[in-house]
Amino acid sequence: MAGKNGTHERPGGASLRLYDANLNRASEGLRVAEDVFRFHLDLPGLAAELKELRHQLLSVPPGAGLSREDLLRARDIEGDVGRDSATPESSSEPVDLTETAYRNLRRGAEAIRVLEEVSRSQGGASGVLQELRYRVYSIEKAILSLVDVAARRGELLDAARVCLLATAEACPGGELAAVVRSCIDAGAGMIQLREKNLDDSELLERAKALREVCSAGGALFVVNDRPDIALLSHADGVHLGQEDLSLSQARRIVGDNVLIGRSTHSLKQAREAAREGADYIGAGPVFETSTKDAGPLLGVDGLSGILEGVSLPVFAIGGLTGSNVPLVRAAGGERIAVCSAVLGSPSPEKTVGGLCSVLA
Repeated sequence: MAGKNGTHERPGGASLRLYDANLNRASEGLRVAEDVFRFHLDLPGLAAELKELRHQLLSVPPGAGLSREDLLRARDIEGDVGRDSATPESSSEPVDLTETAYRNLRRGAEAIRVLEEVSRSQGGASGVLQELRYRVYSIEKAILSLVDVAARRGELLDAARVCLLATAEACPGGELAAVVRSCIDAGAGMIQLREKNLDDSELLERAKALREVCSAGGALFVVNDRPDIALLSHADGVHLGQEDLSLSQARRIVGDNVLIGRSTHSLKQAREAAREGADYIGAGPVFETSTKDAGPLLGVDGLSGILEGVSLPVFAIGGLTGSNVPLVRAAGGERIAVCSAVLGSPSPEKTVGGLCSVLA
């Protein structure tokens, strides 16, 4: 077949150019999203998944007996009739990098769909490309969940009934992220990272990992004690003890859109937290607990007084188990924060499901 300037084009040259253009489009889109996840949103898991997906995409042969070199030989940049097509002028508004990541994921998925069709006509690995496209769809869902959680923090707080206090030490025989994921699936609406024995770099790494799990599952993620770690990990909130920073000091660090909770051990402290602007409080310990910094015993009657005395969401905490949570519910409590009763159980997800049923 005669091509431009009397040259001869191998059969399928147009298909190769189509494949080449969309391979570049898909790779570029995935790379933009990958870098936004890595450098802007601090989502190492999703960034790593996109990197792996992008490399797999580039390794798929364009067709039977064809190679990347065949694509390069068929490339015709000067002859591309759409090269100089006008594109909509960019807005002068500030760029939302999260939206940029989403748009580039869409761009990548659309391009991979074209690759599938071209590959099918060339006897290539269209099935592999289809699986890669489905993985992009899954990552799209994750980023939309992330945006959704951030936009609905107040709504999700109102709906939360079980806050899981997540610590690896209380999770023998199970990987914390996997257990947290199963507990979210079972109904835990808030996860509070509560690690006392990690150095700052380890704590931040764990916070980022759990924040991804929570975002994907539609649960709030809160960091205990550390507004700086909450800020760096893009957490939904930070929880402060009585000896931690004031709410106004913490607010200067995390900004106005992040939830702040406060541990309280009396009605007086609960009212102080409300006046300071807390979004929610923990009240306890309601029952005897081995936690050293839990504070003086509050009891069910003390919890009832706090529930009547403040209008904030109140999470009962301290010594809670499946057998005594009905007492909390009978006192008017609708929310609990638990650790060992869940993480130390043979089936954390079943335990969470049971607690949610009591509090419903």
